[in-house]
Amino acid sequence: MKKLAIWSYSLALSAAVLACESRTTTQTTTSTNGNDTTTVTRRTTKASDELEEFRGWVKNKANRTDSAARENWPEVKEDFKRRTARLDSKADSLSADARAEYNRLKAEYQTWEEENERRAQQPLDPNKLRQWEQELLGPTKELTTLTAADMRETYLLFMGIVRAKKNKWSQDDWDYVDNVYSRLNDRKEELEGGLSAGDRLKIKSLQAEYLALEASHDAKDLYQHVRK
Repeated sequence: MKKLAIWSYSLALSAAVLACESRTTTQTTTSTNGNDTTTVTRRTTKASDELEEFRGWVKNKANRTDSAARENWPEVKEDFKRRTARLDSKADSLSADARAEYNRLKAEYQTWEEENERRAQQPLDPNKLRQWEQELLGPTKELTTLTAADMRETYLLFMGIVRAKKNKWSQDDWDYVDNVYSRLNDRKEELEGGLSAGDRLKIKSLQAEYLALEASHDAKDLYQHVRK
């Protein structure tokens, strides 16, 4: 009986939470024109829910690698405009704290965008890039000559160096590292058919680790720029 009561309470609590988390309100308008009656139902999203979505969106963008973001730059900018336009139209219904957070999130995004555009326009030095290739992939290896049999060990070497030196690298250093990483991935795609299932799985886990480490660095870099 006690278990039944606990279960009933949990079910009621879950229902209450779901009700509180409803993200939309429904407005129904009925108009009559002669003998015809038209009913229009509009679903509108609350400003607080829009802000929650915007918060997650900004965090997601800040956590993506710069090269991934730049590939879809026009779409990212257009998405930002759409989201802020919706929130701007509902800003009056936000609390003072929520409006302050909204302004902070916009500033974070704009700082991130400006920094990424600056980095995108700054060409990498070919000689330095070659030096970074040798450091990250080994002095005797070149991306164009890597074989399927080399890929697993190459990723292991690459990630071992990233783990050891990530905290010492500047933002410019990370630009070179990210370039080498992207081209290593391109080479892996070319050799995909020759990789074993075990190698694919291991490489996938190493790629996920790299993205997490770079995202952590980018988030710290964004925070430092916003503080300035």
